[in-house]
Amino acid sequence: MQEDDRRQYFRIEQRVSLELKEISESEITSQPSPTQFDVSPNFLLLSQLQEMDTDSSHLLRKIAEKDSNIAAFLRIMHDKVERIAQAVASSEMVVSNAAIQEVNISEGGLQFRHTQGFAEGSFLSIKLIFPESCIGLLLYAQCCRSVEMADGNFLTSVEFVKLPESCRMILARQVFQSQAQLRKQQSDDV
Repeated sequence: MQEDDRRQYFRIEQRVSLELKEISESEITSQPSPTQFDVSPNFLLLSQLQEMDTDSSHLLRKIAEKDSNIAAFLRIMHDKVERIAQAVASSEMVVSNAAIQEVNISEGGLQFRHTQGFAEGSFLSIKLIFPESCIGLLLYAQCCRSVEMADGNFLTSVEFVKLPESCRMILARQVFQSQAQLRKQQSDDV
């Protein structure tokens, strides 16, 4: 991805839990999504529910145009399922504060600090958890840059590859919600 393409996305600073594994390009072509991590059925359930939410939002808007009562009822049912899923997932997705770090993220990629450097062009499997919303994603990425810093850690930039539209929409929603929260905090401070 060209520098201009990477900059077309909104970027935010976000606290996440991040696990990485270096993989081969053939692993990406043979698997539609990363399989390198042990994840619980609840992790997968919440990810699948988020994908369904992305797929169904357009339908809900169409229903709302025809019958606002049915749309309101469906939104209530959606919220109910969402809260149950988050309660179930949050019991298993307890992430220690030591595993949480600040990253710079967009729909197109991620920049983070890591103890290990990666060769430019190398491929990674990423397990990304947003602890505040209990949303987890399994993603593929390619390293664009990995520069050693004065403290011995590496500042690494990756772009997402083979990113399903549903994951891109989840990332976009996370970025949008973080931006809205930041604007609200800034307006409260004024």
